[in-house]
Amino acid sequence: MDTINSFEICPKFEIQTYPSVVFDGQNYIVVWSDNNFGGNYYYVAAARVTPGGVVLDTGSCITSGVGSSEYRAKIAYDGNRCLVVWPKSSGPIYGRFINSNCQPEGDVFIIGYAPAGGPNITFDGSNYLVVWYTGTYPGLELYGHLVSPQGALVGSPISIAHGSGCHRWADIAFDGTNYLVVWQTGENNVGQKIYGQFVGTDGSLIGGDFMICDDNYSERWWPAVAVSDTNFLTVWGQGYASACNIWGNADTPVTAVTEDPGYTIHDTGLNLTVHPNPFSTLTTVSFGIGHGTERVTLKIYDATGRLVRQWDYPTIRLSDYVSWDGTDQDNRQLGSGVYFLKLQVGDYGATEKVPLIR
Repeated sequence: MDTINSFEICPKFEIQTYPSVVFDGQNYIVVWSDNNFGGNYYYVAAARVTPGGVVLDTGSCITSGVGSSEYRAKIAYDGNRCLVVWPKSSGPIYGRFINSNCQPEGDVFIIGYAPAGGPNITFDGSNYLVVWYTGTYPGLELYGHLVSPQGALVGSPISIAHGSGCHRWADIAFDGTNYLVVWQTGENNVGQKIYGQFVGTDGSLIGGDFMICDDNYSERWWPAVAVSDTNFLTVWGQGYASACNIWGNADTPVTAVTEDPGYTIHDTGLNLTVHPNPFSTLTTVSFGIGHGTERVTLKIYDATGRLVRQWDYPTIRLSDYVSWDGTDQDNRQLGSGVYFLKLQVGDYGATEKVPLIR
């Protein structure tokens, strides 16, 4: 008996595999590799699913649907539309935008050149960061590239892990200030380690890489990472054959959060407070900026770093407040979670966090 009410998203004949999913504020958008479009080849398909579990689409191909197979697509949302990235089995890392109706927008474009594989993606409120491995096994190196919401490659490719070691299968999380990229290093059957590297929103490496697992010999695979308001949790599979278990590490702190409530820059009179905090229906965000300026914004980010709401001058008056009802810029209700408020006045800023409880 199916006691957890699972349902079929793509009931087509042939094979569908390697799914990835994101929520766009209204519906979930699911992408996967589908064997229905090209004989023996797999191409990326997408469909919308409502929060209530209603499948709205049949799963149409969102790529060019030609050439070699496309596996392990990943998807992220920027507040307006989604960027999907995927590798060709014999080619580069590609990307294409799809809108909230699950329809492609613009052309397919290249993000990382062949040979490449294992892409992943997240959004920081301004740009996407896409990471992937490149090279020929066992000489695999890890690279990344920032991509704007308009599809432009920002800056140069970022060398995250290079040299000997076989670096691959990266995941990313954004803490509101920097990215944390995690990956496995080591060839098959000789033991692997899990490493991390912070990357700034300008693509610069923050410090050096660091080991996240212990230094004991073991097989370690498929790291994944998520972030809360205080720290990152990195998890991976570890062990051999039938003795493989899931391990994790929660020792990496975020770089984004100021823990001092009502953080104040005293020499400018800048302050920011939120009440009630936490809240469920409505909260008041009070602020004082001390002196007149038109370079003032109030922005709200979710825990992934995605910008969800923004107020600009002249809607913000000096020493004033705004009321926030837990909706995004399009007045769509946001889910429960921790949100970060950033008051920016010229070169100064103040940050507060507020849990929204539905």
